[in-house]
Amino acid sequence: MEIRFRNYKRAVIILLLFLLTTIITMLDFTEEHSVSAEQVNVSDKEFALSVWVRKNSSVKWWKEEQNNKYFLFLPGAFQGKKLDLEIFGTEVVYIDGKKVKNGGKYRFTQGQHTVCMNNAKDSPAYSLEVMYTSKIPALFLETDSGTLDQLHATKDYSESGTALFLDGKGHKYFEGNIEEIHCRGNSSFEDTDKKSYTIKLEQKTDLFGMGSAKKWILIANAFDNTLLRNTTAFAIAKLLNLAYTPDAQYVDVYANGNFLGNYLLTEKIEVGKNRVSVRDLEEEVKTLNDNMPLDSMEFFMEPQGRLFSTKGYRIPEEPDNISGGYLLELDSSDRYGLEASGFLTSRMQPVVFASPKYASYEQVSYIANRYQDFEDAIFSEDGYSPYTGAAYSDYIDMDSFVRKYLLEEFVKNLDASFTSQYLYKYDDSISDKFFAGPCWDYDKSIAASGITESGIDLHDPVGLYAASQEKDSDIWYALYQHEDFRKEVAKVFFQDFEPQLRQWAKEILYQNKELIEKSNDCNMVRWNTFSESAELAQKQELYHAKVEELLTFMEQRLEYLKSEWGQIQYE
Repeated sequence: MEIRFRNYKRAVIILLLFLLTTIITMLDFTEEHSVSAEQVNVSDKEFALSVWVRKNSSVKWWKEEQNNKYFLFLPGAFQGKKLDLEIFGTEVVYIDGKKVKNGGKYRFTQGQHTVCMNNAKDSPAYSLEVMYTSKIPALFLETDSGTLDQLHATKDYSESGTALFLDGKGHKYFEGNIEEIHCRGNSSFEDTDKKSYTIKLEQKTDLFGMGSAKKWILIANAFDNTLLRNTTAFAIAKLLNLAYTPDAQYVDVYANGNFLGNYLLTEKIEVGKNRVSVRDLEEEVKTLNDNMPLDSMEFFMEPQGRLFSTKGYRIPEEPDNISGGYLLELDSSDRYGLEASGFLTSRMQPVVFASPKYASYEQVSYIANRYQDFEDAIFSEDGYSPYTGAAYSDYIDMDSFVRKYLLEEFVKNLDASFTSQYLYKYDDSISDKFFAGPCWDYDKSIAASGITESGIDLHDPVGLYAASQEKDSDIWYALYQHEDFRKEVAKVFFQDFEPQLRQWAKEILYQNKELIEKSNDCNMVRWNTFSESAELAQKQELYHAKVEELLTFMEQRLEYLKSEWGQIQYE
């Protein structure tokens, strides 16, 4: 009887345990279940998801329309951390079967997830892939309008907003108001969806050790599928000791919660204490004219002497000494008309004023005629101006022009003969000569694909480029025709350039490659880089191959230029 009772008791206990387990399982099913992401097709208007990495810093999921798949691109600094979840369209969401309330915290792992609005077996499910960027700074922009639509419609539009910079560890680096943000670029604005921006902060700020300033540039590198060409060219410029080479910092950019990709935050090419440190002539003119808007003054456009055209403003008061400072850009003819001040030389070279932007008649006359004298000298067979009798070298700082030419020639920069070629001039008390630089805009260089109008293959490391553009006004071509310039090029190449670059080329390239590797993965997915390959692994293979192309190009380019200029140094 006792044994029978014990067996009965055991059976009852087992039955009770079974029932309890069943109940628990049923209860737990409301918290955790498995749903195939293939069931997905719910309108993102009905449901959306955002993650807050910090106060005032949210990241919205992004939909890849082609595959009906969602992505969360989160800053690398927050990997492994619980983050606040914001849900639109419901108060509860199930992530991989785990219930999360709106405003609750969730630790996202890298990789695939399934997101559902409820726990029903037939609940529509979203396929969500979480990707973390590199541990580099992140910029969270908020525009007043809450969108970028108007900014992307025209470069003439700008608006204000706020900016929050986080460092590579996710700590707040700077937070403040944006006085103005607008799109920039020319072909990059017209031909690409990933836009570049100029931001003007409300107050001068030193961002990541680049010096205090209000204006900053966010370069999209939209034409560069390696994201490395600009930083590599800037590093080479610094090896060449080119003054005022912009500092740069990779950042991941989020605008109104939307991931925009990997960007290069750089200094703006402008006159300033921490930028191009020449005399600020425009500020002096403003002060002398009671801070009246200079663009409200009478505009002029007229030929002068040998100059085909000059344009600027008739400004009543200006300093007695107008010999400097000036920041000029050799630009393309189609962009000349868009700038406030500038001139066209007798050879139809467009030159625009970066500073002073609103140049007076006297300032334009002074610097335009001086540049015309220089042009006349370099295009003469003997290097002397037929009008002044002065040598071309009397007008320029030879060392800066030689080093700038070396940079343009080595990287085979498409724009070397077209645009983004800067010159600056100090006050005569410092120097009466033009200096070459700063360097700018190298996303179409270093093994860039494409054939130029003159039939030159930019991807080919063999052959001169900057020195071969035989145009009516091209200064690099004209300078290279003079023996003393070529000899100085060969001298600097063998003494200062070739030994250093041979040693550092690989390190320059690979350091940045490793720095942005995960960020680049996110950028490739977001902007469908290497669109012929849908899978990330395939994109990565293609990317690594492109990086190797850059390194191979630099190594072979060094060898070619070594052979090209080896004889010159002994002439």
